[in-house]
Amino acid sequence: MPQRAQPRRRPRLPQGGGGGAFGGLPPLMKVAVLLIAAVVAGVWMYTSRGDSSGTGSEAAKQPAAARIGDCVQNKGSEGSPDMEVIDCGDAKAEYKVAGLGETECEAGQSRYEQTRRGRVRFSMCLTEVAAK
Repeated sequence: MPQRAQPRRRPRLPQGGGGGAFGGLPPLMKVAVLLIAAVVAGVWMYTSRGDSSGTGSEAAKQPAAARIGDCVQNKGSEGSPDMEVIDCGDAKAEYKVAGLGETECEAGQSRYEQTRRGRVRFSMCLTEVAAK
């Protein structure tokens, strides 16, 4: 007598919990993972914006924080400028901001721009400060 083939049984899936990334984790572990993700996101947001709480902060020295009439110093080179906003009374002040966001500067002015991925993110027109 030939043997009958037994029907195959499908494996049982766990009930509740569903699928996805958090499906099989206990509730306390889900909270811990979300808390860690929130802390990482908060640290990233804080460090990407910088501390702009005062005039002496690093963010306040960045060229993007400059206003018309502010003075800047090039801490880099001609080919790779690194502008920093400084007090106009400082002997190191090299340029005065004459315009912001300009596409073209007037004759006798220099144009400084910051780019990212080939796109201009910030620009300003500068006039040289007379030697003191």
